Amino acid sequence: MEYPNGSAGSDHGAARKERAMDAVPTPTTSLTTDEINPASFDFWLRDDVHGAFARLRRERPIAWHQHPDSGRGFWSLSRYDDVAAATRDWETFSSAHGIQAMMDPEEMQRLGAIRSMISTDPPKHTKLRSVVNRGFTPKVVARAEESVRHRARQIVDAIAPKGEIEFVSEVAAVLPVAIICDMVGVPEADRPRLLDLTNRLLGGGDAEFGGTKDSLRQAGEEMRDYGLWLAKQRLAHPENDLTTTLVHAEVDGEAMPPEDLGPFFLLLIAAGNETTRNAISHGLWALTQHPDEKRKWLEDLDAHAHTAAEEIVRWASPVLHMRRTLTRDVTFAGTEMHAGEKVAMWYISANRDEAHFPDPYRFDITRAPNEQGAFGTGGAHFCLGAHLARREVIVMFTELLSRLPDIEATAPPERLRSNFIHGVKRLPAAFKPRA
Repeated sequence: MEYPNGSAGSDHGAARKERAMDAVPTPTTSLTTDEINPASFDFWLRDDVHGAFARLRRERPIAWHQHPDSGRGFWSLSRYDDVAAATRDWETFSSAHGIQAMMDPEEMQRLGAIRSMISTDPPKHTKLRSVVNRGFTPKVVARAEESVRHRARQIVDAIAPKGEIEFVSEVAAVLPVAIICDMVGVPEADRPRLLDLTNRLLGGGDAEFGGTKDSLRQAGEEMRDYGLWLAKQRLAHPENDLTTTLVHAEVDGEAMPPEDLGPFFLLLIAAGNETTRNAISHGLWALTQHPDEKRKWLEDLDAHAHTAAEEIVRWASPVLHMRRTLTRDVTFAGTEMHAGEKVAMWYISANRDEAHFPDPYRFDITRAPNEQGAFGTGGAHFCLGAHLARREVIVMFTELLSRLPDIEATAPPERLRSNFIHGVKRLPAAFKPRA
């Protein structure tokens, strides 16, 4: 099978010319093309990451990288249209062998992640997704709107008198973990433990959260065990929550096996918490760095809410990449690839692709259209919680900016050492205290 060169799929030429006079320059890097390796954890602590990906898109858009830990390499896709093409062709680019470039199939199997819905392909993926989708439809999320607003108000109530806060732990991490735990049915007392497990599970190579594959595996096992315990509770005592829906669901006429429930729980809690938390954190830093955009939003919070949230998600790209595994030999964008090889789709690069986004390095809360790929670029694996994540970003910033309009970060974010999650560990913020 041969794919055309993916770079010609989007025509934004007219818009680019219109804004070329005041376009934000493309960032640069001191790294040569051969020195760029997004598999390295330390690469993500550099200040020229976007410059490095700009170089890859320009000079080596389909690049082979060697992982420094495993010694097993993978292909990197850095252009938007290439990422979109691979995403949609699940028969060639399979999710069934894991979703992280640094993980090999045998490691994913030990973690139990192979059984998770995110690590399956259609038709199994479609069947499993249809079960979980009942808890994430726009109608269901709309019903949860008041809960999201209530939680956001509580968060701002708690910080308003302080004047100085640690934004991640006191704001960004609080809302998404509360909402997803509400939906899944996790008791309030257990939520701090699950937040800690999520940090360890997605901590990448960051020593603060373990930083090893063993610590990742242990956190995954603990979270799966908790999910299995909660599932057993709901079998005996059903509630109006997503866990009850899962344990009483049938796939192909059969109840979901217990060994699948733990990974389901792990996926829901981790994905429902980590990505939105980091989008909100990156969002405050972006608004601090671009005060004109913040002032523009403050002029009409409701009018700009949707486009601003979409731009925050594009800017943040909370999940740096998703990995696929080739099921057959293929010529992709002029490059020969072989069955069994890993492929990393770098969303953070796709979301800055000059061929897809006019003036991509400008943070623009009124950007439209904005077909950002942070939730995926279509296909079977498009993020199930995208609608909920958008609502959480909109509601949280609407509440913050309406009540604490002068809030801003007071220092750069402390970044997570990870090649999978675009994480912010800490972000100090300040504002005029309100009663």
